[in-house]
Amino acid sequence: MTWKRLVLALVAIAVTAFLASAVQLWSREDRHGAPKGPAADAALRADVYVVEPQAVRDVVRTVGTLVANESVRVVSELSRRMVKVHVEEGTEVKKGGLLFQLDDADLRAQLAELEVRRHLAATTLDRQKTLLGFRKKALSQQAYDQAVAELQATLAQIASLRVTLAKTEIRAPFDGRVGLRHVSEGAWITPDTMLTTLQDTSRIKIDFAIPERYASALSRDQTFRFRVEGGSREFEGRVAAIEPVIDAPTRSLLVRGVSENPSGVLLPGAFASVELTLKEENSGILVPSEAVMPSATGHSVFVLREGRAQLQEVEVGVRTRDAVQVLSGLSFGDTVLTSNLLRLRPDMPVEPARASAP
Repeated sequence: MTWKRLVLALVAIAVTAFLASAVQLWSREDRHGAPKGPAADAALRADVYVVEPQAVRDVVRTVGTLVANESVRVVSELSRRMVKVHVEEGTEVKKGGLLFQLDDADLRAQLAELEVRRHLAATTLDRQKTLLGFRKKALSQQAYDQAVAELQATLAQIASLRVTLAKTEIRAPFDGRVGLRHVSEGAWITPDTMLTTLQDTSRIKIDFAIPERYASALSRDQTFRFRVEGGSREFEGRVAAIEPVIDAPTRSLLVRGVSENPSGVLLPGAFASVELTLKEENSGILVPSEAVMPSATGHSVFVLREGRAQLQEVEVGVRTRDAVQVLSGLSFGDTVLTSNLLRLRPDMPVEPARASAP
């Protein structure tokens, strides 16, 4: 090998070693997410959020069912023939209003007979009382007692028959709206025959369940909001009753709320989406959910301090659709980084790009 060829070979080896070293350095920096080449110290652009006091609401979202304030299946206590329908389907009725009339002809005939017997027993008792008052005692005490007993027995039979007669008139037990009628005049009615339904919808009950972990934060008269399926209007209700026991299979607590319904737009049986606010804080800390990262000890965020990213551990609380409550680790005025989090490293220079909102 000539001298010239030896020099060229040494130069080639040196160039190859330099390139290999550069490629290795480039790959190491690329794995750590730092800028390549001369721009290694250039600031990384990232969106920021400045922490400000926010209203924080601990909201439980669940589903429920609307139930009428009062609801009853109207039936007869007697087996008799229907002779008159006094109410139209879908109309409003008052408590005590006559709905249906059953055949009572035989009962009224029996009542007329008992009235005659009552009159005779009363007349007989007056006569016996007069005779018993004579000094000669023209009547024994036993005969007088029998006359008293006869009158009282007749009066008892009349009272019993009047109760039966009252049952032939089927009346509304409360104010409400009559449902569909299932019988016609002339039909034979038994206690198993449903005549119609009666619903009081002047106010509506909402039955729903919440997880047992919220049981201690729930109380009577607590307000909540709900929407019904297919409607955009929001209604307000209040907690009227709480089941005193946890439902073991579902680990939930059954709750009943009430809401006024003067316009009648809420119908029993409808599906409801319920939002119950258990706790509300006017000066809490909320940060965008994308800024919070899981860590070995819990959660952490990147905070911008003096132009550089610093990793800060935080304790989180309530989560909303797009924000997370921070209980500790941040203060008002802190600047939290919300983008480029995978490229960020502690003490890396950062250039704020734009502000985001929780």
